[in-house]
Amino acid sequence: MIIRFWGVRGSLATAITARQVEEKIRKVLELATPADLLSKEAINNFISNLPFSVRGTYGGNTTCVELQTNDNRTIVIDAGTGLRALGNALMARGKMKGHDEMAFFFTHSHWDHIQGLMFFVPVFIPGNTLHFYSCFADIEARLRYQMVTTHFPLTFDELGCTKVFHHFTETESVEVYGLQVSAKSVRHPGGCYSYKFRQPNGKTFIFCSDAEFNLATMDDIGPYIDYFFGADILVFDTQYTFEESLQKIDWGHSSAAIATDIAIRSEVKKLVLYHHDPSYDDDKMDNVLLQAIKYKSMMAPRHPLQIVAAYEGLELEL
Repeated sequence: MIIRFWGVRGSLATAITARQVEEKIRKVLELATPADLLSKEAINNFISNLPFSVRGTYGGNTTCVELQTNDNRTIVIDAGTGLRALGNALMARGKMKGHDEMAFFFTHSHWDHIQGLMFFVPVFIPGNTLHFYSCFADIEARLRYQMVTTHFPLTFDELGCTKVFHHFTETESVEVYGLQVSAKSVRHPGGCYSYKFRQPNGKTFIFCSDAEFNLATMDDIGPYIDYFFGADILVFDTQYTFEESLQKIDWGHSSAAIATDIAIRSEVKKLVLYHHDPSYDDDKMDNVLLQAIKYKSMMAPRHPLQIVAAYEGLELEL
């Protein structure tokens, strides 16, 4: 399975500004030496060794993650603004051009998780079939509601593809394109679900965004530890710093420190920090990742947990 990240921002899409681009250029020039510019090889080597916040960007699109199964079937988690670019990429690969199908899993229906659907080109093409899975029984009504003419020029019924809705609960699982998928509800205003995808070889990928875990709940999370236990990759909500999370109880999000504690206790192999706050620039995100790695080294120096921060374009293989 290949996991690709198309949107990693939480709450609101946030584009990089001209001022921020200028600051990146300034930092590059300050760090460069004449030797770094002698050849293309020297330039490439110099760029590859720059901090990620200088040579790239974490991205500003909201929640959208693509799973490509081992037999080249497509599953998408949430339809944030990152979905627009994913749709273009799928069609460039020769998929979803009127003779294909794919599946969506919706964690919940806040705007930052659904507003990309209307800009997803394959949804307009007759002959495509989109399967929508959710633990919310009324997910169809929720998607229809954002596409009334007071909100958008087209209605849900004017989308050209075939739309099939599937509802399942936490007490059951579904098989989709060879993966066994189960769910668990998490604390978030209006409700939200985490999804676990298990491959036939037993490897598991868990997506747990928009989930609030805090100090008050850490003594009573046994069922969640069982759910996360042994995951090969865990994508986890880390929108706030630990200090911010203490001031934002019941806002529905977690911190990197809490995520790291949970991942260690759950024997997770790789933790992916996700759902970045819209106010965080790339420098702040570098620092969030660095602090999480330092915290893990302090709390469990011998634990093999790997920690990475999600960014648009990140690909992981499972």
